[in-house]
Amino acid sequence: MIKLTLFKALNNFDLDINLQLESFNIAGVFGPSGSGKSTLLRCISGLEGKQSIYINNQPVHHLPSDKRGVTLQVQSCPLFPHLDVAGNLAFTQKHCANRETNISEQEVITALELQPLLKRNVQSLSGGERQRVVFARTMLAGQKLIILDEPFSALDWPLRFKTLTTLSELAAKFNIKFIIVSHSLKELLFCCDTLIQLEKGKVINQGTSALVAKAIYANNKQTPLSLLNYDIIKFDEKYAVYHLLIKQSEQQLFVSPSAVEQGGKLIIESEQISISAIKPILTEHSNILVCILINAEMIDSNWQLTLNVDGQTLYCLLSARVWDQSNYKEGDTLYAAIHNLE
Repeated sequence: MIKLTLFKALNNFDLDINLQLESFNIAGVFGPSGSGKSTLLRCISGLEGKQSIYINNQPVHHLPSDKRGVTLQVQSCPLFPHLDVAGNLAFTQKHCANRETNISEQEVITALELQPLLKRNVQSLSGGERQRVVFARTMLAGQKLIILDEPFSALDWPLRFKTLTTLSELAAKFNIKFIIVSHSLKELLFCCDTLIQLEKGKVINQGTSALVAKAIYANNKQTPLSLLNYDIIKFDEKYAVYHLLIKQSEQQLFVSPSAVEQGGKLIIESEQISISAIKPILTEHSNILVCILINAEMIDSNWQLTLNVDGQTLYCLLSARVWDQSNYKEGDTLYAAIHNLE
């Protein structure tokens, strides 16, 4: 549990936050540039003066930053230039006191696939490689609460999703809580169970990621991204695609390796989905899911449909003309074809 009462005068507004996170694994903080996201993290970690901070029901605001059991990874976190990658990791492992986890250097190296980088001079690293090494060093600090400020912005999307999946696995294995700041709602929706929306120094929405993200998308007149959890069944070498089963379902999808490598979730744009009331019989498209129409609402000039696929949610858009001609009703069984997965 984290309980915050913060006030700090900033240039254009006041950071004025009363926030309580009862239960979370990975919490995301979203908002426009200059909304107070980074300052919020600095307050939690103890770098912005005395504020009212409780972690696990214990006050920590009287403690210096190195005694709070919190690790803050800032956007431009430097590496030691006189040490190679292995030296940077070893230094952190050796010199960080009061470690609360027993995560080992080798576990971090393996999880983040850093073995090829260990002998590299840190000045030769790309931006993405540097961010992965910095994150590894953050993990080796061994704290139970880790707060990250735009940690993977330099990574391309497939590697970013893969790294976020690794982060989620490490969080579960070592009982670590994460708070992540990002400008990307797509990134936060992928990995966070809780989402906090900031605007001009105030929390304007908080709750489960799916609900908060849906509200943000609706406010911006956008259709939410859909995330489907799956299990891998096998790799079809003949066609170079993965055969997947939707979680808690017998429904299947055939997906290219690039989509599977991002982790245990498929991210689907509304434009990838088309629906029908009749199951297609003669079709070249194999990725068709049976779903139930849960809700339909007008977003700008289109209709946004919320579909239930065996307990998971898909969102798609229909034009007003197609909606009027379809005569779909809530509770109807529909067939959603998902395009561009293979």
